[in-house]
Amino acid sequence: MTKHGHQLFVYDGFVRGFQYHSGGQAVAQMKDHDDLDMVREYGKEHDPDAVAVYWQAHKLGYLSMFENKALANLIDHGMLLSAYVANAAPEPEPWLQCFIAVDLLVPVNNSFDDYLDHYLQRPDAGYKPHQHYGGDGDG
Repeated sequence: MTKHGHQLFVYDGFVRGFQYHSGGQAVAQMKDHDDLDMVREYGKEHDPDAVAVYWQAHKLGYLSMFENKALANLIDHGMLLSAYVANAAPEPEPWLQCFIAVDLLVPVNNSFDDYLDHYLQRPDAGYKPHQHYGGDGDG
């Protein structure tokens, strides 16, 4: 939790199309944890859920079109997201040079805080593998 609210992790992945935009020129200056902007690009024929990724006004590329629907939906509904560089490395192939992460920002709110406290005290809180996949619970 920050002073602005809870940061709930929702996504991580490589920026797609990095080599076709400004990514190659920007990657040497990018630092881990640098803030990123995500901009919905409506009307793209091949990807109606397109979300472009920017670093300091440089278009780096897009979220993967196979993984962008949920984030596009959150943006479309006015949810606050915080995107940042998780790892920038100019050495690998261009499609592996920029790994990003995105958090959903949830404002501090007594009822939400109470919900989290209650949830975390439950025996089934958090990730517990299903018994068919190596866990001992049925979650």
